Amino acid sequence: MIQDRAGQMVIFHTLVKAGSFTMAARQLCVSTSHVSKQLGALEGELNVKLVQRTTRSFTLTEAGQRFASYCEQVVHAVQDADAIMDDVRDEVAGVLRLGLSQSFGTMHIIPAIEQLRQQYPELQVEVSLFDHKANMLEDGIDLWITNYEHIPEGYVAQRLADTRFVVVASPDYLVHHPVPHHPNDLVNHNCLTYQSRQRNYSTWSFTNQQEALCVTVSGNYRVDLAEAVRDAAISGWGIAYLASYLLTGEFRDGKLIQLMPDWQANQSMPFYAVYPSRKHLPRKISAVIAFFKEYIGETPYWDKALAPLVKLSGK
Repeated sequence: MIQDRAGQMVIFHTLVKAGSFTMAARQLCVSTSHVSKQLGALEGELNVKLVQRTTRSFTLTEAGQRFASYCEQVVHAVQDADAIMDDVRDEVAGVLRLGLSQSFGTMHIIPAIEQLRQQYPELQVEVSLFDHKANMLEDGIDLWITNYEHIPEGYVAQRLADTRFVVVASPDYLVHHPVPHHPNDLVNHNCLTYQSRQRNYSTWSFTNQQEALCVTVSGNYRVDLAEAVRDAAISGWGIAYLASYLLTGEFRDGKLIQLMPDWQANQSMPFYAVYPSRKHLPRKISAVIAFFKEYIGETPYWDKALAPLVKLSGK
């Protein structure tokens, strides 16, 4: 029957995208044996082999690859139909599974969720914080707010915000070490760096009116959490190259001092709102993206607050 075939096609599509029977079963909230049984039934009805199985994995046959493309169209058609009905109802409702870069999400997205909830009271938000590359299908994420540069194929990325960088140190550190006036002076300092499985920010880039240069720095402290770099700088451990979104009142309170104000720390860090490519974007996703664009502002609110303080630090 057609309803049975449609269900089997959804299971097969999930299996192909998940890459394993176990992960597909987890995403579908069924047993692994159920996935296997439905695949066997599908192959029997079609009278064709769709996958070649090994003990731990599988590969698609040529027929399986062709059939998978049709299954994907079926799933997308269902998703588009749901999105169209959302538009008809003109509601922002249901569950939104939101993936966030850890530092940025903690500081600038989570504090706004209550305001988002007030604007859309029928919307339920589930949040996951992480800094690794997301598998949105496997992780069950509807919208991913990230500064990850390599967006997966089949996904759309809307630019949400840009952030700039500043080079900082604490007054205590500068009491015991010479103040750097040129980026090349940093090779003689203990520099605090961010390093994760996928990123290593040990080369700092600069520009001024005459030239652009990069300096490879070193130090005795590397960490995979951006706030921890900032906190180490506040504690006087060394010099940090910080994204401006990490700073609130540190300049005003005298906890940090901007260094080399004549040199622009020109590392680029855009943040994106990432979602699966579809003909019809679900209303809850488009509404949440629009909300955060307005909340952050074309010039991010953290840079607006920082600008006069940075200018004073260069006096």
